[in-house]
Amino acid sequence: MRLFLAIACFLIASPANALDAASANIKTIEANGWQLQGVHIALTELAKSPQRLVLTIDRLVLPEPFNDLNLANIHCAAFTWGNKAMVCAKGQAEIRSQRWQSPAADFSFQVAENRSAFSLANLYWAGGRFAVEGEEIGHQWRLKIRARRVDAELMQALIKLPSAEFKDGRISFSIDASGSNDVVHTIDAAVNLKDFSGQSTDARFAAEKLNLTARLEAFRDDNGWQWQQHAEASGGALYAEPLYLTIGAQIIALDAQGEWSDKTQQAEVKSISYHHPGAAALKGSAVVRYDDKVRIEKADMTLTSEDLAGLSAAYLKSLFEGTVLEGVSLAGRLRADFSIAQNALTHLTAGFSDLDVDDESGRLAMQGGDGIFNWSSDEAFHKKSEWVWQRLQIRALPVGPARFSFLAKAGTIELLEKTNLPFLDGIIAVNAFKWQTRPQGEPEVYFEGNVDKVSLEQLSNELDWTPLSGTISGHIPGVDYRDKTLSLGGELNIKAFDGEIKVTNLASSGLFTDFPRFHAELEINNLDLDQLTRRFEFGGITGRLSGYVQQLYMENWKPVSFYAWLGTPDDDDSKHRISQKAVRNIASIGGGGAADILSRSFLRFFETFMYDKIGVGCYLHEGVCQMMGVEAAQQGYYLIKGGGLPRIDVIGYNPRVNWNVLMDRLARISTTDEVRIE
Repeated sequence: MRLFLAIACFLIASPANALDAASANIKTIEANGWQLQGVHIALTELAKSPQRLVLTIDRLVLPEPFNDLNLANIHCAAFTWGNKAMVCAKGQAEIRSQRWQSPAADFSFQVAENRSAFSLANLYWAGGRFAVEGEEIGHQWRLKIRARRVDAELMQALIKLPSAEFKDGRISFSIDASGSNDVVHTIDAAVNLKDFSGQSTDARFAAEKLNLTARLEAFRDDNGWQWQQHAEASGGALYAEPLYLTIGAQIIALDAQGEWSDKTQQAEVKSISYHHPGAAALKGSAVVRYDDKVRIEKADMTLTSEDLAGLSAAYLKSLFEGTVLEGVSLAGRLRADFSIAQNALTHLTAGFSDLDVDDESGRLAMQGGDGIFNWSSDEAFHKKSEWVWQRLQIRALPVGPARFSFLAKAGTIELLEKTNLPFLDGIIAVNAFKWQTRPQGEPEVYFEGNVDKVSLEQLSNELDWTPLSGTISGHIPGVDYRDKTLSLGGELNIKAFDGEIKVTNLASSGLFTDFPRFHAELEINNLDLDQLTRRFEFGGITGRLSGYVQQLYMENWKPVSFYAWLGTPDDDDSKHRISQKAVRNIASIGGGGAADILSRSFLRFFETFMYDKIGVGCYLHEGVCQMMGVEAAQQGYYLIKGGGLPRIDVIGYNPRVNWNVLMDRLARISTTDEVRIE
């Protein structure tokens, strides 16, 4: 007011020299934390009424919490100063902060005894438009920020976020906040992302062409902050390690409300609702701590899906990539209730209906699955689970309708009662099964059961083997899988071709890797050669066959070494006859000269021959088979020792045969009716 009085006295004291203008310069003006530096006030057009008061300011420093912004080169064309108030109604100003600068924008302010305010509008910032309003009444303040269609890449360059990188898209946002002194009392924030692309610097989170709107409202009370939020995603893609989500035409919505406390560094999510049409819905509540890292203290959630095919395509496909479940998809319906404590799952109840499982690799398929899966981390948990399916396919092997009843708790899954699995016109009985996880290493598995009258013909057909006849029956003793090794606790007895095959010392390591290893020994007793050869294009043989395979070792399901023998048992008193075709094929294995004898003598007129013994042995080492026969000959070894009339001997002359060559010979024998011996 003294300034205005001085100007008025100056004008009255100079009547002889009429003035068009009067001005004054003030170095600094301070009020309520505001600071005006380099103030120039000019009163112009004095001869007119009313006169015009113009204000220019070199720099305006704002009070907290707005003190990061500094306004420079302020020009107020409509300025008043009186009644303990300073008002700039129409002004222009340049913005300067610690992070960015801008050209001139519309500016106004008011500094009064009880109220101070400023407004900044039509600011072109980062390719978009920006506006800020601030007001202070006593110790209370409010702040409004509006930004429209800001270029994300330019924004990144201006503010240089340390933990994120914006690459493309437009960002619009608004912030309404209020408080007192340096304490924030309310926040109302909204953001809209259009075709936004960016990622966190640690590459754990990313967005591509994302369309998103979100709003957060919060206010402080005596207990901390009360808040609620709503978000909708309507296009683009999101990545949150390890999940990659493509957002289609359906709008994905997330709603939540709760409270958080700065003192306890804990947020209570009283309710959360996530809805993805055509895929899944998630509802529940949680308590989250956010001190040194984010941790779920506890949570109770419910997941529902009326279309598991949609859930599988949207979420499971990306989660399964690079794992043993890659290529697996689901269909059907699901409801799951689960609880989490200290970032760990503690309880799960999952109900499935009309479940279908498909695997692109053909490893597993299921149709008509229904059941309830109950699990708890509590060792005292005893609520059973049940599972039923109409059809199960493991590789090429079909399993008929079955039902399982089991108990799942902590790291254990255990069968509660014996289960019969219909399999190829027979039954596989699962008498005992237990799965036990280990903190370090792979789980341990135990299995014991029986096989009853499983069709060899159907089994060979499903596995694309040469057709076999008969059935398999036998007992499967305790099978253990631990320390990455599968082992047999006793003998596996298989009844086939009116004889018996015993498997002992069975063990496998790396079974579920790309390089499995396998050990076993086999004992073969009194197989009916007539039944056996009738299923191959080998030629007919009658009699019995016994033998063994000792010290069998395989890598990636290919034999590396073994010692094997197959031949006529010493006590075999059955009828021994062999067809001409079988003679030729046996001769081709050992490189014998039977073909010449058959073609150059009267023996070619006989379809079958008598024999005393048949036998072939192999010691496989370093890819070469050391061949053996029923006994030594003057040159070579007998593969067939003749007996009776007509009789024929087949002698092998090659003591060492390459294993791959031998397999090629056997493959040709089993796939063609004609064998040429040279």
